[in-house]
Amino acid sequence: EPRFSCNVYFQTITQAQTMIADLISAFRGLLVYFDSQITPTINAAKSPIYTFTKGNIIDGKFNYQGSSRRFRSNQIRVTWNNPDNAYKQEVVFAAPFAENDFTAVEIVEDFENVIETNKIVPKEVVAFGCTSRGQAHRFGKWHLLTEKLEKEVVSFQTGINAGFLRPGDVIEIQDADITNTQSSGRVSSTGTNTT
Repeated sequence: EPRFSCNVYFQTITQAQTMIADLISAFRGLLVYFDSQITPTINAAKSPIYTFTKGNIIDGKFNYQGSSRRFRSNQIRVTWNNPDNAYKQEVVFAAPFAENDFTAVEIVEDFENVIETNKIVPKEVVAFGCTSRGQAHRFGKWHLLTEKLEKEVVSFQTGINAGFLRPGDVIEIQDADITNTQSSGRVSSTGTNTT
């Protein structure tokens, strides 16, 4: 089947920005405000286009924050439009392995984390325009892996040298305080000697 498909029928008047955001969410896209424009971007594998080091950021300091483990979901409940039930969205699901279970909720779980923590931390998401159980499962798996793997945020300030970067671009961080490796820096002029 196609990796992404979107089957929708609009019955009410909706703001254009809301409708566009819903449509691009079908392929895990985001609307980004940049340079007085609204631009769609997609969460996809890309090559890094710039490297930040202690030499090209203000004060040479990276600030790290991580998400708490207790707030990371280990069960994702994806609501999708079930073609076997007149394309209705359902939020109630039957017991596992029940006969004629045409539930429209697809559940994706991190079993190892459930066993390790001995608790379920659920999260409910809606797969907009999704009429495929396989696509709903992939959507839930993406949410699960995103919370599991993308658990650290780094913040820093830089100068005009990074003015060409856009939201969604991939960058690299080389922090000599963490990796104990310094492979970059800046050239400074001091008097008659250049160092």
